[in-house]
Formats: sequence, structure tokens, C-alpha cells
Amino acid sequence: MEATAILEESGRARATRFREGLKRASADPTSDEAVHDLRVAIRRVLAWITVRTALLGPDRRLREARSSLKALMTPLGKLRDAHVKRDWIRNVVPEGDEPSYRYAVKVSGDVLRWEFRARKYLGAPSTRRLRVPLPRGAGGLGGRLEAAILAPGLLGRLEREVSKHREAALDPAHPEALHRMRLAFKKYRYAAEILLPLFPKATEETAKRLHAFQTLLGTIHDFDVILAEAASFRRDILGVAAESVLETAFRRLREERSGELIEIAGTPGSLAGVFGAEFRP
Repeated sequence: MEATAILEESGRARATRFREGLKRASADPTSDEAVHDLRVAIRRVLAWITVRTALLGPDRRLREARSSLKALMTPLGKLRDAHVKRDWIRNVVPEGDEPSYRYAVKVSGDVLRWEFRARKYLGAPSTRRLRVPLPRGAGGLGGRLEAAILAPGLLGRLEREVSKHREAALDPAHPEALHRMRLAFKKYRYAAEILLPLFPKATEETAKRLHAFQTLLGTIHDFDVILAEAASFRRDILGVAAESVLETAFRRLREERSGELIEIAGTPGSLAGVFGAEFRP
């Protein structure tokens, strides 16, 4: 199958999944699973638009759809973050000291607040009518025949963007660097997922490897967010100097996951094992 046909087929599949996810989340915005699935569906559509534009040129209708999807991601992202914090706290700190308990209550309130906002947003007529159009024609950069030639270069640029954050991301004192690396890798992983059929050496195991690394980065980032928020709440709102039981528990988990990250990406060339040789030209 030629590159353009693969892009069109993947775009159609992602648009369908988005519509299904939007329907589910609109019916029940309190569902963690529905919100998560919708966010993933949106991210995959956004990644497809980026890849399709890079390989075949821009399309006005896709630009408009991209803006609408990114606007929808904001309340869904806040709700997802609140859900994740709540669930981690439930699993890690079933009982704790007063600062831990009060921070957990705050997080529960955040969930309710963002569920209300997401419900309102998902119920808007403009959101219910949101569609992802398939572009007409395939002109632009490279045209049909060169899309496959351009694909390795696109992934190479995205890979370099991830790698430039590697060293700083390994330092627990710089969680913002890990966050930037996570965002860059997410773009790489979703683009690679779209282009997988263009690379004969890439398999389902390739996709699983990329997903596992993204999950590790996301888990460490979740811990960083909880640690920063819990510490700020304890100091600035409660006026307590000593670290809470919750913070101690999550700091330990953060150290464990950081050890996994060092094993995978601890040396300059080690990330090559994550990216693999399947996407090399």
C-alpha cells in the first residue's frame, strides 16, 4: 500500500475512534476510562494531522479541526490529571497524617469541579458537531510518491527533539526537563504509530516498546506533579514545615521509577534501544 493510502486509512480510523470516544465521554464525563480514551483519541488525531501535513502539505479544514480539538483537550486534561492524582493517592496512601488527608480532600474537590466543567463543555452543541475531515487530494510537499521517503526524516527530527532532553531529564531536581522529554516522546510515539506500516521491520512489539517508555515517563511526571502540589499545599495553605506521609510515599515511588529510567536512558546512546533500528532509512 502506498504512503498516501496508509495516511488516509489511518486518518479515517482515528476520526472514527474520536467520534466514538466523544459520544462515550459526552454520555458520562465522570467515567475515568471514557475521558482517558477520548484524550488518547484526540492526541492520535492531532498527531495524524501533524504527520499528514509534514508529508503531504497543509489542508485548511484540518487546521480548523486541530484548533477545535486542542480547545477540547484543555478541560479534559485538567479532569484527567485530577482523576490520576485521586487514584494514586487512594492506592498509595490509604491512611496518613492531617496534611495528607487534607490534600486528598482538595484533590477530590478538583475532580468534582473539573467533572462539572467537562460535562458542560462536552454537552455544548459545537462540541457534539465536531468532526475530523479527511483532506481532499494529496499534493504539497513531496506528493504521493515521496511521502514514504520523507517519513524517516520526520521521525529522525522528532527523535532528536527527545534526545536533547535526556541528560537533564535524569536529574530529579529538574522535573520540568522530564516533562519536556515526555511531551517530545509522545509526539514521536504517535507519529511512529501512524507510520508503522511504512517500515517493514517495525512490528507490534515495536509499538509496545514505545508505549511502555511513554508510560514510564508519564508515571514519573504524575509523581512530580503530586509532590509539588502536596508540598505547596502543606507549606502555603496549612503552614506545616515537615514533609507529609503522602509526600514521603510518593518520593519513594519516584525514586524507584527514576531507577528504571536510568537503566533505560542513563547513557548518551542508550535511548537508541527505545527508538530501535526499525525506523532507520
